[in-house]
Amino acid sequence: MTCASSMIAIDALAVLVALPTIQRNLGASTTGLQWIINAYLLSFAGVSALGGRLGDVLGHERTFRIGTLLFVVASIAAGLAQSEAWLIAARAAQGAGAAVLRPASQVLLYKEFGSGQRGQAMGISSSASTLFYGMAPLIGGLLTSEFSWRAIFFVNPPIGIAAVALARLLLTGEPPRRERVDWGGAPLLIGGLVCVVLALMQARHWGWTSIAVITLLGAGVVLLTLLIVRERRIAHPLLHFELFAHQEFAVGTAVISTVRFAFVGFAVFGVIWLQDVMELSPFEAGVAVLPLTLPTVLFAPVGGRLYDRLGARVPLGIGMVLCVAALLGSAVALHRQDYAWLVAFYCVMGIGMGLCVSPAWMTALHGTASRMRGYAAGVMQTAREISAVLGLAVMGAIVAHTQGSRLEEILHRDARIPPERFDEVERSIGRTVEATQEGARLPAGIPADLLPALKGAVTDAVSAAFYAGSAVLLAAAVAVAFLPPGKPEEPALPDEGTDDPA
Repeated sequence: MTCASSMIAIDALAVLVALPTIQRNLGASTTGLQWIINAYLLSFAGVSALGGRLGDVLGHERTFRIGTLLFVVASIAAGLAQSEAWLIAARAAQGAGAAVLRPASQVLLYKEFGSGQRGQAMGISSSASTLFYGMAPLIGGLLTSEFSWRAIFFVNPPIGIAAVALARLLLTGEPPRRERVDWGGAPLLIGGLVCVVLALMQARHWGWTSIAVITLLGAGVVLLTLLIVRERRIAHPLLHFELFAHQEFAVGTAVISTVRFAFVGFAVFGVIWLQDVMELSPFEAGVAVLPLTLPTVLFAPVGGRLYDRLGARVPLGIGMVLCVAALLGSAVALHRQDYAWLVAFYCVMGIGMGLCVSPAWMTALHGTASRMRGYAAGVMQTAREISAVLGLAVMGAIVAHTQGSRLEEILHRDARIPPERFDEVERSIGRTVEATQEGARLPAGIPADLLPALKGAVTDAVSAAFYAGSAVLLAAAVAVAFLPPGKPEEPALPDEGTDDPA
């Protein structure tokens, strides 16, 4: 399970550093580059609930193998891509494969270990995945520089095939159940997510009051509303909303989702700040964010052991408080424009994540009926990936709005650049920093003495996004206080004939 999860973790971020090379090689547009990332995230989010349900119906071991093979085939297709559309389609297929195998792997980990070992096992698995997640930009940069961007995708087949072979040898298969799968709910979920996320991504360029943004948001709301109505009426829904009536499941899912929401924005916009303000190269920025992920590797098993011995409230409470403090501290420290301050808060965030992620998964799955754990894992994975997409979109919208407003103030006050070129200046900040380092001509005719003010605009924007992320985390941290204290009891075996998700 750890082997397959690490494969997913590598592909989630390794492709980021290869985007400029992919753009030159395939002639991809800027919008196309965004969809190379978002196609994976949206597919992962939209199919996770279906993947969880397939695990309950087909058996988790069989579903794990199907999802892993789909991911391997999609990776080969991505590595052979000859056009932007081909690569985007392959990335969407990768997301679907990840969405099928990931919930099954979580349930299998839960099933294979007893109550005194589950937290530690999940912590070890989580730490390994996080290690590869943190190393992914370095791996991607190394493979792209030494071989080709295509090598990023060809790393997956041997890992995936090994995981399938080990699962076949070591795990006992389950007989399939004669139950229906809600295939009709998946298009509503995926369509609704695409509409909402696309509107959030493009609102800065199209305008919040534009017909396109309003139409997309309206369509997203309608599709998601239809999904909710449909799921409440059918016997075997794709999303079992009744799961959220279970306090432990609701709090565990809230922690997983909000940490994911904040972490994606924290990592992505932190890297942008390091390059545009601290003038680091892409590789140097990749190295600079390692303090954000490496502490998670060390403390994830600690969080799991604390869960096994003391229950969920202690590791979740400590972890969430550290995450909130890290984001708030980073938002303030950015204005010092000193990496030494930021690295301290990166470490605090990594420790907090390590303490709370695996206990959150165990808390959500604890007490859920065995026949419903695929449902539960699928819903959690759906919420987690939706939060990743929304975190990037919402925090990105905050960065775009704040940065745009600050730049307008700066450039109006300076008066050397005409208003019609303001957008060009905003897009050129990164190139301006690079040109300054290399002694080259500045793009867009930007005066060199404006660079400190431009860096200040980037800092203000990223800081605002960090404040928003900390507010989202704080809400989940408060919810942790309502969990029961003490070590979790082994749930009684549920009645296999009941549909009660609790």
